[in-house]
Amino acid sequence: MARKQPFGIVDGILIVVILGLTYVLFRVINDPGQQLAYEENMKWESRARMSALRTAQIEYYDMKKTYTADVDSLLMFVQDSLPATRVDSLFTSTRLYLTAFSFDSIRTTPKSGSPYTLAIDDTSEVHRYYIEDPDGFGYISSLTDPDEHNKASWEQ
Repeated sequence: MARKQPFGIVDGILIVVILGLTYVLFRVINDPGQQLAYEENMKWESRARMSALRTAQIEYYDMKKTYTADVDSLLMFVQDSLPATRVDSLFTSTRLYLTAFSFDSIRTTPKSGSPYTLAIDDTSEVHRYYIEDPDGFGYISSLTDPDEHNKASWEQ
């Protein structure tokens, strides 16, 4: 009959190594999925914010017959110059992808906190604007292509 070996140092080390490798394996499998979900959430949140900026640009153009390249002046115009019922119907009653709507939230991208890139071309016959996410999640409109005016890159 075989004699039972006592629990030794080698057995303890092997158990620690197995537990460590199990943890590493769990992280290798789990982390990429979490990163993909995070990126997807940031992409759609950013696109919702850019859509709100597009709505603000359209309202600005309807009143002033030009676009603005300054996010702060755009948001101040919407808050100060539009009737409260119009602002409520366009913005505050809506929800962004992850967060509740606020004018401060649409100033910057959700991922990096960088301001959105706004550009205008008011020198040509048809005024145009361009909104781009510096994190690479898309753009709205075009300064050169009339077919892309007011269209988002993810809507085409």
